[in-house]
Amino acid sequence: MNEIYIVIPGEPYRKTHQSGTHIGQGRTYKDAGLREVESRLMEALKPNAPSAPWNGPIQLAVNFGYETRNVLKDREPKITKPDTDNLMKTLKDCMTACGFWWDDAQVAEEFASKFWTIQPHITIVVSKMEQ
Repeated sequence: MNEIYIVIPGEPYRKTHQSGTHIGQGRTYKDAGLREVESRLMEALKPNAPSAPWNGPIQLAVNFGYETRNVLKDREPKITKPDTDNLMKTLKDCMTACGFWWDDAQVAEEFASKFWTIQPHITIVVSKMEQ
C-alpha cells in the first residue's frame, strides 16, 4: 500500500493546536476543546492507519470543507480562521499518534486547502514518496 485515502464526513474542526495549547505553571497543556478534537480525529483516523508506521518521505494532501448553506458559495475558498498551518499541525500530530509514520518530520511535501461546501468533510490523501 503506497497511498491511503480518507474521507471524514462532517464539519471540520476549528479548535487547533494554536488555539488549544496553553502555558501554565511552567508547562504546556491542552484545553478540553483541543483534547476533544484530537480524540474525534484519532477515532476517525485509526481504522485507516497502516499496519506499521511508514518509513521514508511522505506526501500529505488535505482538503477541509466547511459547511455553508449558500449554494453560490459552494467550493469558494474560506479565507477566515482557522489557518491551514494550524489545522495541519493538529492533524499531523494525530496521524503520528495513530501510527501513519514514525515522526511528522517525514512529511516532506504537503498541500492544504479550506473552502466552503454544502457537504462538509475532511479529505486526506497520504502517500509514500519515491526516495
